[in-house]
Amino acid sequence: MTDSGIAAGEHHASGADGVQAALSPLGRLAHAPVSEHVGVFEQVLAGLETVLASVEDAGERQPEAHGGRDGDQ
Repeated sequence: MTDSGIAAGEHHASGADGVQAALSPLGRLAHAPVSEHVGVFEQVLAGLETVLASVEDAGERQPEAHGGRDGDQ
């Protein structure tokens, strides 16, 4: 397990589960010295960036749905 709470080589979840996993290190803040808070925030940010990238990548792979509105093709 890494400092971020994510096991090395673990596949990153996407969507709501991924966000929850990325935010989980915040639970350590209450018991961590203030000097360690920045490191926790950096881990959370990295996790959220990974989730966002995975969601964006998934959106690029799916064909666009056409809404069937007049003028849409």
